[in-house]
Amino acid sequence: MSLELIKALKDSGVVVRKKVILSQGDVSDHYFDIKKAYGRSEVLELTAREMLKHIDGERTTCIASSGYGGIPLATAISQLSGLKLTLVRGDPREYGLEKSIEGYVPTFGDKVSIVDDVFTTGGNLRNIMETIGSTGADILDCHVVVKRGKGGLRVPLIYLLAAEELL
Repeated sequence: MSLELIKALKDSGVVVRKKVILSQGDVSDHYFDIKKAYGRSEVLELTAREMLKHIDGERTTCIASSGYGGIPLATAISQLSGLKLTLVRGDPREYGLEKSIEGYVPTFGDKVSIVDDVFTTGGNLRNIMETIGSTGADILDCHVVVKRGKGGLRVPLIYLLAAEELL
């Protein structure tokens, strides 16, 4: 746990205390708007540096993510580390090249670490894993800033903060 990161996220106003409906339909009395912190470059960089400490730089060949919560963080990690960047679309394009993966497309032999902002049920992470799985690459692990929910993935889930640490 990084006290500096907790303070920076709280100061950025990422904890929203109000009744909200989460992506899977559950109701909560708080929301973690990690994307708000991305508007402050120093907080985004701090978050990326903290996450990079937990990514195996010897084995990982690329960072993958999807959506507004993961892509800015994955981009910052890629820039700090020099790792290749894979961007997974939520829905494949229905025009042009109809791609579901942008940026670097991993192949057999690649070792991928997936990045996202908040883990609630793992649905977004599983979607990314499914898309990348079709490339033949190995998925090493998933990394999130905040773990608020329970649930399992077929790979290790590594988180910087438990929800309770921000509340």
